[in-house]
Amino acid sequence: MSQNNNKVNNWIKQLSDEDMPGFSGTVVGVTDAVNNEDSSAVDVAQTILRDPSLTSRLLKMANSFYYNPNGQEMSTVSRAVMVLGFDQVRALTLSLVLVDSLSNGKHREKLTEEIAQSFHAAVQAQELAKKIKCKKTENIFVATLLSRLGNMAFWAFADDKADILVELVELSEMTEQEAEREVLGFSLKELTQGLSQSWGLGDLLDDSLSETKKNEPNVMLVNVGRKLAQVSKLGWDSEEATLVIDEIAKQLDIKSDDLTEITHANAKQAKAITKMYGITAASKKIPQAQYDLIDDEDYVQVDGDLLDVSDVDTQKKGVAFYPEPDTHVQLTILSDIAQTIEESPSINIIFEMVLEGLYRGVGMDRSMFAILSKDRKKLSCKYALGTDNEKLREEFRIDVSLSSNIFNKVMKTKKAVHISADPSKIDGTLTRDVLKLLGPPPYLIMPTIVRGKVIGIFLADRNASKRVINEKDLLAFQQFCQQANMGLTFLSMQG
Repeated sequence: MSQNNNKVNNWIKQLSDEDMPGFSGTVVGVTDAVNNEDSSAVDVAQTILRDPSLTSRLLKMANSFYYNPNGQEMSTVSRAVMVLGFDQVRALTLSLVLVDSLSNGKHREKLTEEIAQSFHAAVQAQELAKKIKCKKTENIFVATLLSRLGNMAFWAFADDKADILVELVELSEMTEQEAEREVLGFSLKELTQGLSQSWGLGDLLDDSLSETKKNEPNVMLVNVGRKLAQVSKLGWDSEEATLVIDEIAKQLDIKSDDLTEITHANAKQAKAITKMYGITAASKKIPQAQYDLIDDEDYVQVDGDLLDVSDVDTQKKGVAFYPEPDTHVQLTILSDIAQTIEESPSINIIFEMVLEGLYRGVGMDRSMFAILSKDRKKLSCKYALGTDNEKLREEFRIDVSLSSNIFNKVMKTKKAVHISADPSKIDGTLTRDVLKLLGPPPYLIMPTIVRGKVIGIFLADRNASKRVINEKDLLAFQQFCQQANMGLTFLSMQG
């Protein structure tokens, strides 16, 4: 058994280090942020914003009719978290990154089948969970989607053993798991279990892969989704599908005829959703009821745009991304902030949206809000996006009691400043501590003012990319900070 474990562990290491590092890293980052009681929308956004393609596709999905039927426009990840919730954004993110990670799979046919079955199962499980009024239906979607992760990973990255396995299954009377153990020394379910534990994919997935917890309600729904996706491959009109639907109808206390209609509608929805994720080949492999067979064109358009496999991010791994200034993004985020203020949200949401506007819209390497201590002597970083964000949050502690400090100067004048990269223009206000924490300029700094009182500062820079900050960038930076100040003042007056 230990030899089998070694083989599974070797696969997990290979997938973590070389084949799917982006997926495993995003899983850890987003899941940790969602599960941390002290986390905020900006913590979730930080992981997503590292990938511009992921950010734009997530926002497009979040604004689609399926996820946003009320049409509340979302132009920032922070806003998406506020409207849709942490769990839904996590589900969207992990689904999109999973698709990206498997986009260059070696054994395309088998991989496509696995992806189709996994998305179909996930939609069936989630929609049935909604039907019987379960909570946390997004977690049920994620657990079901990833319940065959080992299978998907294997067919994406396997060597010639994949061909041997296919041949053994087709030519022998072995079950799939028996053939897997014969060829690989372990089953792909065991690989899924190992990946779940190694990457921290969640207790529900762990429980659904365990025989001892199969009667727990949410685990039962995961298994129901998997059963329906599996049996549908024999045809929705098959005797096997009818028997499975009858069995599930008893479990869920739903009439068989009603459940038949529901599962057919779910299959149709799974086809549309899979197409929205940009995996058209997989969408064609989700079996439809005979009366639902229609042309693929019905699902091509999503908010007027076609999502296809060609949308997958083509950035080279390891190349740092620094967002470029984008006037359209600036305007949409400013509009989004104004709308959000009218809804009287948590004040923290405004900070988070402003930082995302500075990062994505103004095109800064990083953006930060630092709050002033009660005794008004120290500034400490509360939120940060972009390069070295975690380091800033942990280490940015500045004594601003000295008049020679740049932040003291900014708070006294209550005006924005552009600290130039020109060494001849750097005065004594940039202390050694500041330079050590932030690196050399240029920076943009502006006080955060609520009802006439300075409560902290906004800061943005292009220290990492060494790009120039010009007058247009300063004006855009000021516009975001001014809107934040007005919004925060308005919200504070509302109580």
